[in-house]
Amino acid sequence: THPPKCEETARSRRLAPQVRPTLSTLGPLARQTPQPSTKSKSPHSAIMADGPPYGRDVRELSLYDAGVTSLSELGDLPQMTGLRSLNLHCNRIEKISCLGSLTQLTYLNMSSNVIEAIGGLHTLTQLQTLDLSCNRIRLIDGLATLRSLRRLLLSFNRISSLAGMVQCHGGELAHFEAYGNRITLLREAEYLRGLPNLGEVVLNRHGQDNPICREREYRERVLALLPRLQVLDDVVTAAGHAATEAQQQRVPPLASAM
Repeated sequence: THPPKCEETARSRRLAPQVRPTLSTLGPLARQTPQPSTKSKSPHSAIMADGPPYGRDVRELSLYDAGVTSLSELGDLPQMTGLRSLNLHCNRIEKISCLGSLTQLTYLNMSSNVIEAIGGLHTLTQLQTLDLSCNRIRLIDGLATLRSLRRLLLSFNRISSLAGMVQCHGGELAHFEAYGNRITLLREAEYLRGLPNLGEVVLNRHGQDNPICREREYRERVLALLPRLQVLDDVVTAAGHAATEAQQQRVPPLASAM
């Protein structure tokens, strides 16, 4: 069965344009072998026979709710080597694959699929945002080479430990979300201590939390481990207020009118 709908899915359905892939919007995504059958094929597996070979020039591609079950169905995807943004939200993809040549990718959204493991990302060294929320992931892994990653979204999965976050230590990660998971022990927050740029963590949002969020003095204990956090669970911390005040003091006063 498909993962339960989460708030990202609902919000995306409200905000995203309700456009299904068509021959004109997809172009040469996947070359199909001529077959004698006259049955219609899924839109993402079709191309215009005389479509231009523009794969390398594509910068953004969105296949929202397109019925994709495997990235291997998108035969021309590996040729889109200039791709910067790829949105595969709300499909039925089971495995991350076929992305190795997309080394310029900075944004990848594979939320609301049926992915069970994080993998196949090791060549995406320019990636800055990775959204794998609303899947079936149990283990944080496969992130060691993503040194440019700034936003990691893993909410609504089946994660019980943050140990895999050590793979991001020393990197650029600034924003981390993992609410709606199964993290039980407060000491799991220690795995976030090696992230020098981490400013915001969300383990609890609108009542969708982790078991650790129900522990006594949860907030105080997490902030004791991560004193530089500026926002925890969408609430600004003392460090966040101090950073805002310092920023305001650095802003020069407006020049007096001549």
